[in-house]
Amino acid sequence: MDNRQILSEIVVQVLGFLAVFAILKNLAWSKLLGAIDARRKHIEDRFADLDRKKAGLDALEKEYRLRLEKIEQEARAKIQEAAGQGAALAKDIQDKARQDAQRLVERAEEEIRQDLAKARISMRDEMVELSGLLTEKILKEKLDDGQHRKLVDQFIREIEKV
Repeated sequence: MDNRQILSEIVVQVLGFLAVFAILKNLAWSKLLGAIDARRKHIEDRFADLDRKKAGLDALEKEYRLRLEKIEQEARAKIQEAAGQGAALAKDIQDKARQDAQRLVERAEEEIRQDLAKARISMRDEMVELSGLLTEKILKEKLDDGQHRKLVDQFIREIEKV
């Protein structure tokens, strides 16, 4: 084959290729590029959707962590409040018990004072009676020193009995 023939075949093949390329470009290339673009767009949308979902999940996780922290703080506050109320209640109970005990002591002291006053009055009355009896005995008898001692001893024994 000679060079001209080879060159003409190359030119014909190049022209054939260009014709097929032009036909494919007009008919199939736009559909092919459209399908590739659609696939690329679909993949980009999926990645964007995943990113949005991930961001949403991160936000939800932060929100739930904040809620849990808030709940824990509220629980601690309620526990402290209950402990404070318990301490206040215990203090109130102790104060009331002290007041009741103080009232009982005061009432007992008052009863003791009254009993002591009654005992003094009773003792005074008995002393008056004994003095009267002693005076009566003294007046009935003329006393010498021995009788005087005997009456005093007898008086002391009577007082000790009382």
